[in-house]
Amino acid sequence: MTDRLEHLHQRITDSTDPDGDFAVVCPLSGKRPVPVRGESFPSAEVAEEAVELVCEYRTLLREVDPHLESIPIVAVERDADPLTLREDSEGRGRSSRSISLSGEGDGEWLRMDDAPVVHVRRDGELLSDGSVARQLDAQL
Repeated sequence: MTDRLEHLHQRITDSTDPDGDFAVVCPLSGKRPVPVRGESFPSAEVAEEAVELVCEYRTLLREVDPHLESIPIVAVERDADPLTLREDSEGRGRSSRSISLSGEGDGEWLRMDDAPVVHVRRDGELLSDGSVARQLDAQL
């Protein structure tokens, strides 16, 4: 198994590019998993191939450490703009407000009027359903 891990790791390393525009990450946390922590890739296609290699690598590691977290892994553009949350109040004395969520691409992705805003992540980690529910309860 060690030989297989080393072979996979070498294939991943061979496909990296320090100036690459793509990364392999967990879409839930945004973190780069072992063995691609800190690595980037030259194209979307190469990053997609790396996703397959990383999944295979992590499957092998779980044979030794069954407690290794099984996480989704995807290829993403490394320098894409993060999502932006903007809150606007409309007029004086009015309680109406709107929330806009936007990112790189075709402008506004989501707009909500008079909707509660809650945090779903803290320190890069998803919050529990109970924590989100308490925030909603406090605002409704």
